[in-house]
Amino acid sequence: MYGFSDSEHTGAILALTFFFCGIIDAVCGGGGLLSMPMFMAIGFPAHVVTGTNQCSIFFGGATSLLRYTKAKRIHWPTAWLAGPLAVLGAFLGARLNLVMPERILEIIMIVLLPVVTAIILMKPNFGAENRVHELSRRQYVLASLFIGVVIGGYQGFYGAGSGTFFMLGFALLCKLDLTTASGNTKFVAFCANIASAATYALSGAVIWPAVLLATVTNVAGSYLGAGLAMKKGAKLIRPMFLFVLALLFVRLIFTMLG
Repeated sequence: MYGFSDSEHTGAILALTFFFCGIIDAVCGGGGLLSMPMFMAIGFPAHVVTGTNQCSIFFGGATSLLRYTKAKRIHWPTAWLAGPLAVLGAFLGARLNLVMPERILEIIMIVLLPVVTAIILMKPNFGAENRVHELSRRQYVLASLFIGVVIGGYQGFYGAGSGTFFMLGFALLCKLDLTTASGNTKFVAFCANIASAATYALSGAVIWPAVLLATVTNVAGSYLGAGLAMKKGAKLIRPMFLFVLALLFVRLIFTMLG
């Protein structure tokens, strides 16, 4: 077992990273863009990084989900449709990953991310209001199914920033305000996380001492982040959303450069 406890600095870095990951995940998703490179940087074996990360964020995700639920900032008709299908989509995406190189998706994302960012910047009122009532039941059902399968597929295939794309899907396709879209994302992400965390835990690809330390600060960050998102709304979520997209773009560039 890898022993991170041999360095107080390493433990402090891990705890602090997961605190900020909790805030980012609770507000707009994408905390894994910080935590997974951190695990690699401090020397965790590559085969346990994803499993340790998934188990570390499990209770943080549950914490933010409870806060959004209590504040009634989840649109359940769309969330219930997208959640189970996100699990199916993630499974299908993982299977697709076995037969198609990640580089193809990375090239597509390099092209799409600037487009998505430009669309958001050109819409100053993006996600400011909840307009789901403008959709017919058939429209939001189809949109929710699409979000679950397609973005869930992305989560299983590549994973990075999937929470951010779930939120984008709910805001653009279901016309939810950014706070409610973020609440929906917590439910969908939690559904997917149950399956993935259990799979990694049962396979033994998890470093539990790291999970225990990370969980404490991740729960604290998630609680704080959910509160900030509901209090500040789009004024906070929008810039943090763009920040995560920028992080993902940088990660893709560095990955492709080798």
